[in-house]
Amino acid sequence: MAPLTLAKGRRRAVLGLAATAAASALLLAGCSADTSSSSSGKPDDGTKLTMWARPDNGPTAQLLVDEYNKTHKNVVKLTLVPSASFQAKVGAAAGSGGLPDILGADVVYSPNYVKQGLYKDITSAVKGLPYYDSLSHAHTDATTLDGKIYGTPLVVDSSLIIYNKDLFTKAGLDPEQGPSSFDEIYTDAKAIRDKVGGDTYGFYFGGNCAGCNAYTMFPYAVAAGSPPFTDDGKKGDFDSKAMTATLDLYKKMYDEGIIPASAKEEDGSSWTTAFNAGQIGILPVGTFDFGNLAKANFDWGVAGLPAPDGGKTATFVGGDVAGITKDSKHYAQALDFLKWTLGKDAQVNVLAKSGNLPSRVDLADNEYSSKDPRIVQTIKGLATGYTPSSIAYGAVINAPTGPWSTLVRDYVFNGKTDAVAAGQKAIQAGIDQAK
Repeated sequence: MAPLTLAKGRRRAVLGLAATAAASALLLAGCSADTSSSSSGKPDDGTKLTMWARPDNGPTAQLLVDEYNKTHKNVVKLTLVPSASFQAKVGAAAGSGGLPDILGADVVYSPNYVKQGLYKDITSAVKGLPYYDSLSHAHTDATTLDGKIYGTPLVVDSSLIIYNKDLFTKAGLDPEQGPSSFDEIYTDAKAIRDKVGGDTYGFYFGGNCAGCNAYTMFPYAVAAGSPPFTDDGKKGDFDSKAMTATLDLYKKMYDEGIIPASAKEEDGSSWTTAFNAGQIGILPVGTFDFGNLAKANFDWGVAGLPAPDGGKTATFVGGDVAGITKDSKHYAQALDFLKWTLGKDAQVNVLAKSGNLPSRVDLADNEYSSKDPRIVQTIKGLATGYTPSSIAYGAVINAPTGPWSTLVRDYVFNGKTDAVAAGQKAIQAGIDQAK
């Protein structure tokens, strides 16, 4: 299996280290369907295009840009903007009319950019693609406002369960059957802890990592039909049966010692370390770890993140989106690049070949991904993908001491039974404040 690009960088993306404080200061024009272009009006006429992206997924974006430049007259110049200054640079450029032609952004922060008017409307072009129904709609949904689409998938990653098949065998479990319900997660994890023991534990999670927990816990609720945010991002639904069941499961495993005590302080920096060393049976995580697992000395499998009853599974689709900015004077040429990144050549011969996930479910069985059934299974799982769309996401979810993190920690570690209700109230207050 070809290793996925930027394992470490994608983990940073999940942890939500990008800041959003500058977003509210953007002085932007309203959303526009401006299709102004260069004088020729042709989509591939040698136009020089500019593009910004964040460094976490920069190498993958660079692969796409390099291949496009080799095969087209147009030339895209990619600039990777440091994460620490990304928001400030975008804000300053937006206020002065200096945005690049194409702007790549973390998908969870893209609703802020859309609402502030950074991107042009590309609805008709995207919906007109013959493979539109096969796209990772978690990304297009996140960049949709009032029924209009403003962005396309650039880089995708997906949350899921990985499990140690060798430990399953040692515990007397079927190594070919990963856990598919909360009951199975508990019984499988307990069996591994009880029958293998020592430094080996059944389950692990980032108890002090807000982004990690959103990435891996939200899908449980989505699979149960109770997504944490409404589609428009204006309401939170955290005080639900599915979320409470999730927290109950984690608390039970932690209290019983099935989860190591270190999980309480795990901030994401060593989230995958123990699993990759063969010491954890089950780990909800993301595809960013696949590259590291290519070097593991044990066999491992993947499973979907299930609803409590196991009826359905879901995934949090992370990564980056790309859109044409309000300041671009080369709409047709920039659109040509976006459409090309979604075509079969780029999806298979650039993304899949380099070990990245295609953002099209119909290309799951391509010649590169098909070499590893786990990759194919993961790509197909994008069909049930979810990405929350809320301009308050950074403040209420990703903030290390924000209301989401407080909810999880108070309930699982501190035994506060009212933590879910309190968290729901605080999260909704943050959403309302951000409107």
